[in-house]
Amino acid sequence: MGLLSGADAVLFDLDDTLLDYSTARDTGIRAWVLEVDAARHAGDAVRVWRELEEHHFRRYSAGEVSFDEQRRARLRAFWPHLSEAADDELDRAFSAYFAHTEAAWSPVPGAVETVKALAAKLPVGVLTNGNADLQARKLRVLGIPDVPLFASSELPAPKPDVRAYEAACTEMGSAPRRTVMVGDDLTNDVEGAMLAGLRAVWFNRGAACTSPAPVISDLRELLA
Repeated sequence: MGLLSGADAVLFDLDDTLLDYSTARDTGIRAWVLEVDAARHAGDAVRVWRELEEHHFRRYSAGEVSFDEQRRARLRAFWPHLSEAADDELDRAFSAYFAHTEAAWSPVPGAVETVKALAAKLPVGVLTNGNADLQARKLRVLGIPDVPLFASSELPAPKPDVRAYEAACTEMGSAPRRTVMVGDDLTNDVEGAMLAGLRAVWFNRGAACTSPAPVISDLRELLA
């Protein structure tokens, strides 16, 4: 029995599911640190940035801070010279970093062909935490700009709040129990989806964890 048997629609996460965000982020940090402070150890900088991103993006997902505020908090903690900086200076600094990251955007292997193949058979959408304009740019880079996008900046709440999945299912015209959520994040794409009544498939990119949902290591497994 296939992973999508009986499904009326499929929702994909975006970052690190369709777009190889982590690789682009790490590439961007290394280039940015070299540009700002060549004496800083790039490997340590990447580790620190990852930890700050994880912490503050979770705060955003929990509704504690806005999308822009979590970016600024990361910068204040990452660069001592920006610890007391004004918002506009922080936003300029983030834009400088993000230009390097955006230049490195690329698809996860098999992602685009899987989305296109499935979209020819049933409704497919992308449910993602983030700014809608930014996430739409990523879909254009991937070459799938017409896939329906449900970004948290335009939803009642971000994942893993049940309202995010419910809103996406309503827009897709599918019942939650007949919708499959596919993504790399156990909290946002598996546990949250299942609590909202959706089926889930965990896209495991090497994490040493267990999942309450079926697990794949290549998105093309969904086509079996």
